[in-house]
Amino acid sequence: MKTERTIKESLKGLGRNKTRTFLMMLGIIIGIATLTIIVSAILGAKSKVMEKVAKFGFDEIAIFAGAGRVQGVPQDTFTITLRTEDGEAILAEVKNVKGLAPSFQAQGIPIKSANGNTDSTVFAVTPSWAEVWDTPAVAGEFITDEDLTSLARVAVIGQTVSKELFGGEDPVGKQIHIREVPFIIKGVLQAKGTSPGGQDMDSRTVIPLTTGLKRLFNKDYITQIRVKLRDPGQMTKTVEEIKHLLRERHKLQAGVVDDFTITTPTQVTEVATQVSTALSLFLIVISGISLIVGGIVVGNIMLISVGERKQEIGLRRALGARKKDILTQFLFESVAVTVFGGLVGVLFGLASGKLLSLFTKLSMVVSWEPFVLAFIFSGLVGVLAGISPARRAASLDPVEALRS
Repeated sequence: MKTERTIKESLKGLGRNKTRTFLMMLGIIIGIATLTIIVSAILGAKSKVMEKVAKFGFDEIAIFAGAGRVQGVPQDTFTITLRTEDGEAILAEVKNVKGLAPSFQAQGIPIKSANGNTDSTVFAVTPSWAEVWDTPAVAGEFITDEDLTSLARVAVIGQTVSKELFGGEDPVGKQIHIREVPFIIKGVLQAKGTSPGGQDMDSRTVIPLTTGLKRLFNKDYITQIRVKLRDPGQMTKTVEEIKHLLRERHKLQAGVVDDFTITTPTQVTEVATQVSTALSLFLIVISGISLIVGGIVVGNIMLISVGERKQEIGLRRALGARKKDILTQFLFESVAVTVFGGLVGVLFGLASGKLLSLFTKLSMVVSWEPFVLAFIFSGLVGVLAGISPARRAASLDPVEALRS
């Protein structure tokens, strides 16, 4: 029996009982659809993470103020020792540092205007902040050295703050109150969207560092230093150099942990990847179980089909079909059912994923991977599920089969 005839006979066999064929496909459709949604969601999550890490900057690191502890000795009080002088020392002594921006950050600060009020994350910064954070003023101007020297009460606000306080009006030159202290808006920041941590980066208000520390927050330390590198390839070495320098400047002895935290885009990516991988493995196992159950259903229904089609099998054997031809026919039927079910499952999964992305914050990415996985997994399930029924069909005695 030629291959073309085998395929035709297999398709005819499947077409004679559409309900049975659909039931065999159903488990595969559900399993592959689930797998497709998972793969699309994983790719979407990775894409979002990389997009947010890109906003952080692949050539930048962040140094956050922290609290040192002596190992084994409990401490109830914490001392924040990160200061602007530390930033100056890093810029002067670490060769791979291209630029940096020290800042003091405070979240949930109330800001009022004549038209409304809102809460904002306030950054007290130096003029270098705009370049290092890649967030220039798109209206008006940014903080200047003169603003630092004169402790000027001026502010540059984010797009979200501008909309909430002034609607569609131009805010430049207007007055706002930050913690009841009056400030004049001198600029509006470029829109940046959300941060790697999910915060609204446009809900920011930027003021001069000296003004913030002395007039608004009454602090003598900073909370963060953002560092831009010349060569990102030397990031690990540079982090070690900065760590050594800060420990030396803060007089941290052996046994005392760092009173600062250095965060790199690599660390952010690794954490996101680890979480994504663990969740992915769990969900893929669930999909695998669903496919196994679908394969068992296919195998059992194929076995029932063999019993119902004994006369057909006996007739084919009587007309010259070999055991190999019968084996191939039933094996092809099994694979055809699972592969077609897999393709339907992919389409159903992609459609379901799109609907999920419309009604949830889940990001879905359509790519070629689900189609390849569907073809491989469904084909494998078809072969495994069809081997036993195909062997049974091929081993039937033609005479006995015709008598049944």
